[in-house]
Amino acid sequence: MEITNTIFETLLTKNNFKKKDFADYSKIPYDTVVGWKKKGYIPPYAMVILKDMIYRKKLDEETEKLFKRNIQPTTTIENYNLTKIEENKLKAVFWGTNFTIDDILKGIKERNQKILKKINL
Repeated sequence: MEITNTIFETLLTKNNFKKKDFADYSKIPYDTVVGWKKKGYIPPYAMVILKDMIYRKKLDEETEKLFKRNIQPTTTIENYNLTKIEENKLKAVFWGTNFTIDDILKGIKERNQKILKKINL
């Protein structure tokens, strides 16, 4: 099957790509990509690269949606009525760990031994 320029350009526009984007992604000189229209012939490897480019774009979009869903709301320190000094003391005790203030306060409330040992309660 011969690949025509119209198929190639249609796929580019449907996926919001420009020839410049394709050239940058594939590391094919832009002049070469533009020259395919004059020849009326698209090399088969160009369609393989374009297919990969489209697939990776969809993966990036799905990953971005997944990360947006998994982002937890910001910490709710205000609900615990901590002063700035108390907050700083907790941060100092748990410095170098991955615990947030919210995690620490939740651990204290749930009597998490790991957290209680750290603050000696």
